[in-house]
Amino acid sequence: MGEVKIGAREILLGTGAVFLLVGIGLNLRQRYGQEEGVEIISAEEEIVPTVSVPDQKIWAEVAGSVMGAGVYELEGGSRVNDLLVESGGLSAEADREWVEKNLNRARKLRDGEKIYIPKAGEEVPVDIADSGSGGEVKGVSNGLVNLNTASQTELESLSGIGPAFAGRIIEYREKNGGFRDINEVKLVSGIGEKLFEKIKDEIGI
Repeated sequence: MGEVKIGAREILLGTGAVFLLVGIGLNLRQRYGQEEGVEIISAEEEIVPTVSVPDQKIWAEVAGSVMGAGVYELEGGSRVNDLLVESGGLSAEADREWVEKNLNRARKLRDGEKIYIPKAGEEVPVDIADSGSGGEVKGVSNGLVNLNTASQTELESLSGIGPAFAGRIIEYREKNGGFRDINEVKLVSGIGEKLFEKIKDEIGI
């Protein structure tokens, strides 16, 4: 058989064809590889939005000079003003001056609480009209929990204050002869600036 001679021209053409094919392959890989690399989130990986759970319901009573005295079911975290709105508001006989001076409408209600609105000229102690249990609460005055006289239960009604913190507050006042300023509560172990901001509008001395 005769020898097949490959000239320089054929070698160059063959090499060029190889490079051309390699270039086309890289271009196609770059173009379609990006599409192949797109991450698809499966149904199991989808982010499910957090569903907020509503506050627990509470029951509170309003009596005296209101349009609709009675017991009302309210959302947890409701304020005294919410209870007044539910009752239809103050009646014509209500002592509005007394209400403005003594009733803290912005205070959070406690479950089982009773609010009494006096008539004009009626003498009613503040701690009975705006209390947590119809006049039996001695540590609440003007809608504020008194750090020096409040019971364990009354202290626990404060925002963010549980049994442990309430016990520490009582222990502190017994050892130090009471609180002289509401800011002093920050000296109680565990009650810092952040927790104080939550309760500062709910406490008094």
